[in-house]
Amino acid sequence: MKKRNVKSIQGRQVVPNPIGPECIRVTKVYDWVVLTNRDRNKVQIPEACFAAIEDARHDGNTITATCSEVVGTRSCDFIGAIPANIPSVPGAQIVSLAFHVHIRVQFFCNGEPLPGCNFVVPVSFMDEVILCFPEGTEINCNIFDVQCTVVLNQMLGDMVVLDVTMCKDVQVEAEVKLEVEAKFCGPRPVIPIQEEGVVCPTQRFPQQCPTFFPTLNCDCQGSADFSGEASILVFEDGLGGPTTGNLDLTALVCDQCTLSGSRIQVTFIDTLGPTPTPTGTPDADIDQSFTFTANDFNQPTCVTDPVTGLVTGLTATGTGVITPAGGVPENAIFTLTLADADPLGDTATLLITGATSTVTIALTEAANPGLEVEVGDCDRFPV
Repeated sequence: MKKRNVKSIQGRQVVPNPIGPECIRVTKVYDWVVLTNRDRNKVQIPEACFAAIEDARHDGNTITATCSEVVGTRSCDFIGAIPANIPSVPGAQIVSLAFHVHIRVQFFCNGEPLPGCNFVVPVSFMDEVILCFPEGTEINCNIFDVQCTVVLNQMLGDMVVLDVTMCKDVQVEAEVKLEVEAKFCGPRPVIPIQEEGVVCPTQRFPQQCPTFFPTLNCDCQGSADFSGEASILVFEDGLGGPTTGNLDLTALVCDQCTLSGSRIQVTFIDTLGPTPTPTGTPDADIDQSFTFTANDFNQPTCVTDPVTGLVTGLTATGTGVITPAGGVPENAIFTLTLADADPLGDTATLLITGATSTVTIALTEAANPGLEVEVGDCDRFPV
C-alpha cells in the first residue's frame, strides 16, 4: 500500500501559523448565580372536576393525582433594581425577578384519568438577589429545571396543594471586545440580603384567672405497675372475700407533675373452681372479676423521709367507675397509697368503694414479684 502524505491541521493550513494576540467580540459575564425555590401553592380545582372527585370518593373509589411542567411555558421577567449599599462590592444592586411556569394537573380514579380533571395552572416565584449589575449590562435569566408533586393529603375544600421546586440561572451580561486567555468558570454563592432591623412591641397578654387556671402543679408524682397472679379482697352485695386471680394494674399520679397526667386502670380476672389457687371463699362459684378506671383525681398527699427530706410515698384520692363481672358499671371512690422503699420494699394499696362493690388490693414487692413502684419530688419554678 502506498503511504499517503498526511499533514497536521494548522489553522487554515497556512504555514507558518504563529501564536499572537487576537481581538474577539464576546458576551462577557459580569455576575452569575443559581437560585432554587421550593414552595407549596394552593390552586383552584375547576368546579366540574371537583364535583367528579367528590362523587368518586363518595362511591369508595381511590383518587390520585399528578402534576408536570407544560413544555415551553418557562419565562423570566426583570422587575427592577435598587442599590445594595455593600461597601466591599461597588456597583452591587438588589435585583427583583419574577419566574413563571405553567403546571398541568391530572386527577385519576382507580388509576384511570378522571374526565374533566386535566387542567393547567400558572405558578410564579418572586426572587430578590444581590448582583454586580453596572450600567450598560443586562439580566439574562432562565429556568433550567422544574419538579412538581401533588400533596393530596392537604386538599382544602376545592383547593389542591402543589409542591413545586424551580431551579434558575441568572447572569449579568454585556457584549464586549476582549483579548483573553480563559478557563471554565462556575456560578458564585448567593450573597444573603440583610433584613432591615425591626423592633417589635412587647406582646401584652390578657389577665389570667389565677383562682382556677392554670391549675397548681403537683408536689410529688408516682407510678405503680403490676401484672400477674395476686390475692385481693372483693365484696359485691355483701358476698365475696379473699380471692385469687390474674391482676393487671397500672397507676400514674401527676405524670410530668401535672394532675391531668394521672390515670388508674385495673383489670382482675377471677380464678374460679378448684384450681391450684382456688377462690378461697365460701361462694367458690361466684365470679369476682371486675374492671376499674379512675376519671378524676385530687391533689396527692406526699410522704417525705424526715432524715433525707426525699419524697418516698404518696396518697391519691378521687373518683372512677367500677364494673363487676356481668354487672352494671357504677361510680366509685378510690384511695391509692404508694411507698417507694428500694430494695424490695415497694408497696401499693388501692381501696375502691362503689354502691354495691368494695375492693381492696394490697401489693408488696416481696409477695408480688414484678411490682414496680416509683415516687419522687416535683421541682417547682423558683419564686
